[in-house]
Amino acid sequence: MGLHYRLVENDDLPGVQRLWREETNWGTVGEDLWRRLVVEAPDWAKVSGTVATDESGRIVGQFAFLPSLVAIGEREVRAFRPGAPIVSRTLRFRDSNPLNHPAVRMYSYAVKALRARGDGLIYMVPDPRWARLFKMFPVLRSGSFPHWQLPLPLEAPLAHGAGWSAARVAALQDPRIDALWERARRLYGCMVVRDTRTLGWKLHEPGYEVWGVERGGELLGMASGRPKGDRQWLLCDVMAVDSGEALRETVVAAVNAAHESALASAGAAKPIHKIGVLTTPPMEPVLSELGFRRDAYDFPLIIHVLDKSLTRREIDPARWYISAND
Repeated sequence: MGLHYRLVENDDLPGVQRLWREETNWGTVGEDLWRRLVVEAPDWAKVSGTVATDESGRIVGQFAFLPSLVAIGEREVRAFRPGAPIVSRTLRFRDSNPLNHPAVRMYSYAVKALRARGDGLIYMVPDPRWARLFKMFPVLRSGSFPHWQLPLPLEAPLAHGAGWSAARVAALQDPRIDALWERARRLYGCMVVRDTRTLGWKLHEPGYEVWGVERGGELLGMASGRPKGDRQWLLCDVMAVDSGEALRETVVAAVNAAHESALASAGAAKPIHKIGVLTTPPMEPVLSELGFRRDAYDFPLIIHVLDKSLTRREIDPARWYISAND
């Protein structure tokens, strides 16, 4: 059977839904999600995956590529985070050469298509167990971010410094977010864009809380978080105008929100018992001061450069800020 590979198209939803139903236990792709990711994707996205079809045109494989914008120095480049590869069971083990596996072929097709279109890079934050495999491919750059955690609930909420206040961010279109982003991005060489163009799209899933910290009426820090996975509250999307006082106040606001969630979950079968965060070197002094400690594992960051004008130094994983929802 000859397979054909192409980028996903707007009217592929019925074929993708059938593939999910028949080949996974993930349920199916809802029309609302498909409309958001494919049909009505933002202008900076343009594509969200590849598919494999058989000779009849039937979809027998799919590889999602979630769109993102990444700030690299003064530049912004279109980027993608791959995930959820699905291949029909009849095709998974038909060739002993792993490079001929349909999932690998779909990925390779996407790399060529996105590079030809002028996109910047592909990045992944895979399960740590896959890190050794990715290191075998010289075309990929790899680094890692330690996971730090703080037990919950706290004995008492953390105190904010004099003059600081914290509140939920009610509108992700607040123009002050753009001003905060422009200052926060300077703390890292590479960072997924977090401004009014992207945050609403990025934080679409239910359960997120977004908190901001102010002093003198100026928004100086912001973070998101939500309950996730192994009874933990994930701290994500940390932005602050500096890596000292503003960062501390931002983390304090997020920890207190997680503390309230832990208290509310006390009667549940699996109550929240910690707040977790992927940690960069500039964050470590603040996290340590607030009682966070390094957890038992690190998360790898894998980078595949598409735009050859991006240098190895520019995209070095050590220059990145990354969070669990990037």
